[in-house]
Amino acid sequence: MKWFPLSFSVFFFVHTSGQVTENFDSLSDITYGNEEEVHNLLSGTWVSLGCIINSDKERGDSGRAVLFRHNNETKSYLEFHGTNANGITGGIGTVSFWVRHWTDNTGGSGVSFNVEYKQKDASTWTQVGNETQVNSPDYMQKSFTVNQSADDLYLRIISVGNTERLLLDDFELTGHTLGFENWHQSVSIYPNPTQIKTVYFQGMPGSKEVMIYDLHGKQLLHKTVNEHLNIESLVPGLYVAKIHVQQQIFTEKLVVR
Repeated sequence: MKWFPLSFSVFFFVHTSGQVTENFDSLSDITYGNEEEVHNLLSGTWVSLGCIINSDKERGDSGRAVLFRHNNETKSYLEFHGTNANGITGGIGTVSFWVRHWTDNTGGSGVSFNVEYKQKDASTWTQVGNETQVNSPDYMQKSFTVNQSADDLYLRIISVGNTERLLLDDFELTGHTLGFENWHQSVSIYPNPTQIKTVYFQGMPGSKEVMIYDLHGKQLLHKTVNEHLNIESLVPGLYVAKIHVQQQIFTEKLVVR
């Protein structure tokens, strides 16, 4: 049997999995405290520390917002743990939410927070971007790019040395985006389509990190390989291969029959 590589210049491809929105209107009353509170909402499991629900300064005409207290010894935080606290399925692409300063007039002391993520069982958090300071009494949307593909991530918003209170409302999270840069060389995975348990790489010498996703953005394989990849665990279907090699990133469709 002869194999004929399917070769092409890789184009820009985008696939986004999943979106989570939460306005916190169904969050039950909680009080400030030094113990975590767990909240099971339709959007998933949330965990808070040192937060309270506020219905006076929510964003919009009705509903509720999350109020972070000011306490420099205990850092208030709000965490999202995904469905049943098993982690956020489909990874994290972007995160956005609306925040404002508690004080109704301008010129109040700034309140600051960080956005962080980690894998479910990890002990340390990774900060996204820089510390964000809020001075305005008007709600402003803040957006952050995480772009992590793991299926078991936790996300948190944590206060930083605040001398005043912070209000947060209308949270939105998008799943990991499979969008990558052009690769100007001719590259190939073969055989493609394939009916065998192993595929090979052509035009990509050396060690390479390969991740295979289904069309919902779920990561199915993650291997470091040289010339070939075992795909016997994949059922027939269409997949997206994300390949890191020689400080380049590209994607290719993979068809398993």
